[in-house]
Amino acid sequence: MTQTALKIVPVSPKPSAQREALTEAKVRAAKPGAQRHEINDTDVPGLAVRIGTDTKVYILRSRLGTGRQAKRVQIKIGDTRAITLKQARDLARANILDLRNGIDPRVPQIGAIRTAQLLDLYEQDLIARQIVRTNDMMQSLRANLNPHRSRPIGDLTRLDLTAIIDGIQKSGRPGAADYFRKNATGFLNFAADKGHIPVSPLAGYRRPRQTRAQRLSGGQWTMNTPDQIKRFLKAVSSSHDPIFQAFLRFTLLTGQRRNEVAHMRWTELDANLSIWTVPADRTKSGTEHTVPLGLLSRALLENLAEVACAIIGETDDLIFSSHRKPGSPMSGWSKRIIPVRKAFGDDRLSIHGLRRTYRTGLSELGIDFDTAERMIGHKRPGLAGTYDKSTIIDRRFEAQFRWEDTLSELGEFWLVP
Repeated sequence: MTQTALKIVPVSPKPSAQREALTEAKVRAAKPGAQRHEINDTDVPGLAVRIGTDTKVYILRSRLGTGRQAKRVQIKIGDTRAITLKQARDLARANILDLRNGIDPRVPQIGAIRTAQLLDLYEQDLIARQIVRTNDMMQSLRANLNPHRSRPIGDLTRLDLTAIIDGIQKSGRPGAADYFRKNATGFLNFAADKGHIPVSPLAGYRRPRQTRAQRLSGGQWTMNTPDQIKRFLKAVSSSHDPIFQAFLRFTLLTGQRRNEVAHMRWTELDANLSIWTVPADRTKSGTEHTVPLGLLSRALLENLAEVACAIIGETDDLIFSSHRKPGSPMSGWSKRIIPVRKAFGDDRLSIHGLRRTYRTGLSELGIDFDTAERMIGHKRPGLAGTYDKSTIIDRRFEAQFRWEDTLSELGEFWLVP
């Protein structure tokens, strides 16, 4: 009997694994190598970060159902560049709970995903799309949807959502109510687009039209006279946050959008503090915007650097940094503006109204339409916007100097005390 030679087939080695309590620092420090390996988390059993040749992702290994016969499954939680370790742990815990209940997170279950889990997925989507206002948007959604965070998204009704909007409105924060409505609409459209719900419960929802009495009582808040601007500048001092005071004054001086100013950095200014360049990824138009600065706005920035250093202990790159969370932009606008509204005596007062005041003021000074529109970063319509790429920076500097000269005559309101 002849013997047959055995053929030896090499087996690919399984990825090596370590077991230790993961930290953000360890995840960042883990370097891709020639061989794939994993670090298992001790805080959440089954969670690991897999380090490949050019990727780092969180994965979860668990069982679908209970008992020894339950099928083993592996779920990709997300890329380490898109989600934090805390988010990965929260998602892993939610997935483990679903798996024990026999729900496979990899198979879309219409309406079954919990609101908190879907909010995390929505945040990942916003980050991947590089949405500038992601933090503000998610803060509004999480704060207002918190009572419903553990409910399946399919159980969230239109009545639940309109009750939240009405409650914010009745608390005297119409801007926050409108902001939540917009964010909730986007979030629920995302849920519908991804197949988590058949249709958004806010589909077709519109704000009630203003009545004749409401229209007669006054439209959008704008300051049209020097006396109104004087009253506003005095009212600004009622805020207990000197950095927020400077933020309001600077917004009136430059007329730029709230989030563009709130995320402004020292590195975006030229050496003479005469030009502020807003990067394209932070403008509404998606194009880089150059803002000329005059003597008042430059003096305010120089003064603010000294004040911020005294409050925070160092000069942060973020100019209007939160004094409670140094290095983070300000938030909670609805609450911040309340004392200024009371001191001014008009509940319609808003940060966006400062932008309207700036644009109105340019027209009052006789600044031509094209220059004034460029000053506030509006896109030029039609073929002019397509073919005319001029910056008219000299005309814009002249317009800014004229506006700041006008404001300088109103008194010494510009430096932070």
